[in-house]
Amino acid sequence: MTNTTLKGFAFLPADTFASGPASGKDISANGRTGPFPGQPVQGFSAVQFASPNQFWFMADNGFGAKTNSSDFLLRIYKVEPNFRTISSGDGTVKVDSNFIQLADPDKKVPFKITNEESQERLLTGADFDIESFVIAKDNTIWIGDEFGPYLLHFDNSGKLLDAPIATPNEFTLNTLNGQPPLVIGHRGASGELPEHTLAAYKLAIDRGADFIEPDLVSTKDGVLIARHEPNLINTTDVANRPEFADRKTTKIVDGVAEEGFFASDFTLAEIKTLRAIMPQDYRTQVFNGVLEIPTLEEIINLVKLEESLTGRKVGIYPETKHPIYHDNLGLSLEEKLVDTLVKTEFTDPKRVFIQSFETSNLKELNSVLMPNAGIDIPLVQLLDATDIRLDGSLIETKPYDFVVNGDERTYADLRTPDGLKEIATYADGIGPWKRMIVSVKGVDANNDGIADDVNKDGAINDADKTTLPPTSLVQDAHTAGLLVHPYTFRNEGRFLAADYNKNPELEYRQFIQLGVDGYFTDFPGTGDFVRDQIVAPFVRSPQNPDVLATGRDAINRVSTLDGQPPIVIGHRGASGERPEHTLAAYKLAIAQGADFIEPDLVATKDGILVARHENALAVLNANGSLNNTDTSTDVYERPEFADRLTTKVIDGRSVRGWFTEDFTLAELKTLNAIERLPALRGTRFNNDKLQVPTLDEIIDLVQQVELETGRKIGIYPETKHPTYFASEGKRIDGTPINTNLGQKLIDTLVAQNFTDPKRVFIQSFETGNLRELNDVIMPNAGVDIPLVQLFGGANDRPYDFVVNGDNRTYGDLTKPVELGEIAKYAAGIGPNKRLIVPAGRDGTLLAPTTLVQDAHAAGLLVHLYTLRNENVFLAPDYNGNPANEYKQFLELGVDGYFTDFPGLGDTIRDLYVGTPAVSNLAGSRGFEGMAINPDKTKLYPLLEGTVVGDPAGALRIYEFDIASNKYEGLAGYYQMESPNNAIGDFAVVNANEYLVIERDNGQGDAAQFKKIYKVDLSQKDANGFVSKQEIVDLLNVKDPNDLNQDGSTNFKFPFQTIEDVLVIDENTILVANDNNYPFSVGRPPAIDNNEIILLGLDTPLNLDPRVGVAGLNLPTTQITGGSGDDILYGTSIDELFTAEDGNNIIYGGEGNNYIIAGSGNNKAFGGANNDTFFLGNGDNTIYAGEGQNRISTGNGNNLIYAGAGDDNITVGKGNNTIYAGEGANTITTLGGNNTIYAGSGTDKFVINTGNGTTTIIGFGANDQISRGSTLLATDVLNTKINGNDTLISKGNNLLATLKNVQLNSLTTTT
Repeated sequence: MTNTTLKGFAFLPADTFASGPASGKDISANGRTGPFPGQPVQGFSAVQFASPNQFWFMADNGFGAKTNSSDFLLRIYKVEPNFRTISSGDGTVKVDSNFIQLADPDKKVPFKITNEESQERLLTGADFDIESFVIAKDNTIWIGDEFGPYLLHFDNSGKLLDAPIATPNEFTLNTLNGQPPLVIGHRGASGELPEHTLAAYKLAIDRGADFIEPDLVSTKDGVLIARHEPNLINTTDVANRPEFADRKTTKIVDGVAEEGFFASDFTLAEIKTLRAIMPQDYRTQVFNGVLEIPTLEEIINLVKLEESLTGRKVGIYPETKHPIYHDNLGLSLEEKLVDTLVKTEFTDPKRVFIQSFETSNLKELNSVLMPNAGIDIPLVQLLDATDIRLDGSLIETKPYDFVVNGDERTYADLRTPDGLKEIATYADGIGPWKRMIVSVKGVDANNDGIADDVNKDGAINDADKTTLPPTSLVQDAHTAGLLVHPYTFRNEGRFLAADYNKNPELEYRQFIQLGVDGYFTDFPGTGDFVRDQIVAPFVRSPQNPDVLATGRDAINRVSTLDGQPPIVIGHRGASGERPEHTLAAYKLAIAQGADFIEPDLVATKDGILVARHENALAVLNANGSLNNTDTSTDVYERPEFADRLTTKVIDGRSVRGWFTEDFTLAELKTLNAIERLPALRGTRFNNDKLQVPTLDEIIDLVQQVELETGRKIGIYPETKHPTYFASEGKRIDGTPINTNLGQKLIDTLVAQNFTDPKRVFIQSFETGNLRELNDVIMPNAGVDIPLVQLFGGANDRPYDFVVNGDNRTYGDLTKPVELGEIAKYAAGIGPNKRLIVPAGRDGTLLAPTTLVQDAHAAGLLVHLYTLRNENVFLAPDYNGNPANEYKQFLELGVDGYFTDFPGLGDTIRDLYVGTPAVSNLAGSRGFEGMAINPDKTKLYPLLEGTVVGDPAGALRIYEFDIASNKYEGLAGYYQMESPNNAIGDFAVVNANEYLVIERDNGQGDAAQFKKIYKVDLSQKDANGFVSKQEIVDLLNVKDPNDLNQDGSTNFKFPFQTIEDVLVIDENTILVANDNNYPFSVGRPPAIDNNEIILLGLDTPLNLDPRVGVAGLNLPTTQITGGSGDDILYGTSIDELFTAEDGNNIIYGGEGNNYIIAGSGNNKAFGGANNDTFFLGNGDNTIYAGEGQNRISTGNGNNLIYAGAGDDNITVGKGNNTIYAGEGANTITTLGGNNTIYAGSGTDKFVINTGNGTTTIIGFGANDQISRGSTLLATDVLNTKINGNDTLISKGNNLLATLKNVQLNSLTTTT
């Protein structure tokens, strides 16, 4: 229990404003509403001396958030409190009008600031969250920021001198080779898309996986395909395929009978007609029936393509499934795997692992198959268990080849050190079930032997269990030289132990800290995110500019209208890979990363909007043959609709075929959608029974995706031939169609509650219908959806222009004046790509036009069409590489593009704009505190938050060298009393000791924890945590004179944020609060003032002479040594001697000298006047002389000769010998076996608990024993006479021996 007294009290009223522009325009709280008249003098977040009676107080970022503080100017105010003390003062605070305004006139900040374009470039709370500062030896100012977190260096006028200094991320990995762990996409990104599909693999790569994992089984014709099991029943739609009903059978797989459909009974051609499904019913089913089953060769080709596009090296991690089972079928997997790898030239051992649950096949690969093929690929022995018992122990099983061969060992035997050594003879790593590393135990409150449903969700799973201490498997495997790649990490709560609080990131962090070398995950995006947080080169908060960077801020290249990345629009879905305008095409587009999907809309006979590129369902050529570029259904094969064949004139063009307006929706639903470009894209999906979808069904799909995945997908409908449908067109029976597509569209969107303007664009090649939508239809419906004017060829005209006799062409509409007119009713344009980059007659590209810039100047978005992968659509300039076309348009600043291949569009877009950096520091919890060491050569910035990967509640204390302008690692960790606490400030006491404010987030009566600790950077435990000792409880301060005039002799400082501490002298500290104007109410009912208080400490600090008020009045003559062994000589005047670490000899001379030395075996000589000795750790010898001296040493075996004056002597832990001299001395020992020779004066001996005892020789009748800071007033001290001596002890701990003194009792002082 500390004993602290209020010595001074002052406050600055909350409503105090300094000169400057109005601020707080968006602020309203506690009866205060902005904008405020000037700049509030509030939010004191750090304090330093300006003079003995004046202080520099730094205001923080303003109003608590980056988003609301852009008008709050960052300043440091000079403040003079007139402390109300026991003898004087009125408690007022004067704010000097000469403040320091922080600014960046030299443009050192590399990112955009609020006042970017002004000449002064004054800094605001939206730019930095400044929370700590110190003043360097050269009077420059160093500030700790929380948004970066950054260190900021200013001159004494407030001008930024250097670019913000980022915070390096100091981390140590416990992996086998010290490298970051691998992220392995388990069956691809199987948590998001059906497993073992090209889409799932591509998504895993996009999400950051280093490796993708194909489980391999064999087809009947010996082709390796990716399926989790040979039985296809759970991962494909085979059970719903009547043509394969006769393939259903029962087989014995690894000794277990299974019923289903087995890959070995299907040829590859048959397998290719199947579609993948999501096997887990708790995951999204929206993509079922869309994706094909890939071969191993196709997977490798995908990896090669992704590498060519992104420059990333991606590996594959195949598993041979049930090797003995396949061997018995004559379909051995290992030979085929090696052959395929060799054939595809994919044998780089850095990019392939081969894994298996059996052992014999791995041994054969190692000793026979790979040597014969001339390759050497690392092998991984998978380890399995059947389940977990209630107590967390594993129910063991064995490799199936062990079963076959009669080997009685289980996987448990393989996990022993000897088993691991055996594995290391043929494999490079192990793939254990994660429960072999961290298991979980259940709860059995009713003692029925079954784990309870603790969370009452109706299921018993990992969420009802808690983790056990980790096993030694990772360390044991590493000792054997084996990598460790555990499986499987999943995001769903059912797979997460209760300890993780439904946060999958916590599980990854634990396993990374345990040193795993990689992990299999169904959600590689999460795995990559956590890995990146831990191994990121810098510590970054969520407000860090690199984290917030998108678009042009990301890499300063994107020149879109709003600076955001361009959107990817799935043109008619993923129409390059599935028949256009089908739910399958739309689903694939979404799976591949499209932001919007585009349905072209036409109407049925019964007025339903359906998605077709044209209202013509099939078109015949003039000679009666089928037009194979304009036919999108099989209606031409349907005899029941033969009578619907007719000829119509659509937008002035005669078309013979079948038309949507002549079919009811029910009739349309009987048709199958087919590939519109069969000669180019094939017909393999024509038999998938894909229907023509309605707009309602498309919106339902998008909403289902959002519900099941959280992704927000937009739709981008085009109203096709609006004039035709509204006024010109007739049905086959001659009746007018008379359908307003725009009205139908808005009615549908409103009915579906799908009118978010961020998720819908409406487009048309005509203009009149867009004007009608803008002026009439949408206002009447109460919606405001952005419209896009499509542009056809330069010489073409909108059809409504043709009808109305307007001769303008689309080329005319690209002119700036016309774009200005378009901007009156539309938000963007959708030009043919050749209006942006024209081509000559030979197809080669010409110089780009200014259309993008002109449109942006008019405030219009530019969404061009259509980008396609096939060479026939690519200009020769692109050399057959469609990625080059995307890149060109991205560089031109388009805001989006329609593409038939949204997967490629998404890849190039993401590659181009870059990926924002990850945040690894929760909230704005950067450098809340920062101290400077006494000689002002080192900064010690202290983070307020725990960096991802560090232990809970651990705060990093960095060390920064001012001379070199570089970080020098960590000085240690500060351990908070609760992970929910926060720190408020960090202040120097001496070279090793510093003060830390630690607080909870409560205020007023809710405040429970507000304390100040003293930490010692030289005293750290094995994990790097610095020692800490409580010195002040801010909720329990004595106020015997009621200095704050609240009528109580007990004082509390109950503010939410207490962010200022400064050492005044060895007995006094200054503390102040951040009043969070106008939000905090720590002393209700009024909002908080800025209170500044002086606190008297019950135990003096071991204060470096250069710290505190005394440090402002040091001798002007300074004699300084270097980093080695120095000999320094003084004169007869007052001098300051400073020597760094080394064995120094210092002769002080006759003045009032300050002798300060670092660690080493120093010798110091004082003169006859009053000297101050402050020496570091080591075996020091001090001859103090005759004055009233202050002597302080660090830990070591010190020899001290004090003179005849009244000396104050403090020694650290060690075996010290002290000759106290004749004065009235105060001698403090902090532990060790000390021997003190007392003089004839009245001495005070301050004793502490520690290792060792203090022997006092010459203890006199007037001498005193005092309790040190480690002895509480309630601690019982016992005395015992032992021969001629008196022993003083606490329990069994002998504290002191008074030689040749016999005392029956002892009175101690504090």
